[in-house]
Amino acid sequence: MLLSVNILKPSTPFTQLVIPRTILDAILTHARAELPNECCGLLAGVIEDGVGQVTQRFPIRNDLASPTEYATNPRDMLDASKATRAAGTEILAIYHSHPTSEPVPSRRDVERNWWGESVVHLIIGISREEPDVRSWWITEGGYRVALWEAV
Repeated sequence: MLLSVNILKPSTPFTQLVIPRTILDAILTHARAELPNECCGLLAGVIEDGVGQVTQRFPIRNDLASPTEYATNPRDMLDASKATRAAGTEILAIYHSHPTSEPVPSRRDVERNWWGESVVHLIIGISREEPDVRSWWITEGGYRVALWEAV
């Protein structure tokens, strides 16, 4: 990975993530388009009164092209980092899909989390007809539910 973790982590903690419906719809479209593989991407925005307000979405190529795991493309990550700095926003969430399993962090998701609890992990389960979107704070040893809403 070419990026320093400090470049992307939010400067202020937040307790809830708010995603515009248009961005959520674009995430769902991305997840379906990448089938049978996992998709991945970043959500950026601003933090106001403890709420992360998403204003940007950055689809990131999954260099593993796998249905069970992802590896973010370094070039796409660098481009997203530059775009957030230029816009004065911060990375608030990582999203990825689970094409064949529930939208709960996998063992790999927990083990490979170098973000700590600074960003929300939005996971899209697309194994059923209707997508199931859930969000999590991933900790060193596990995960807990993160509050989010689409507006």
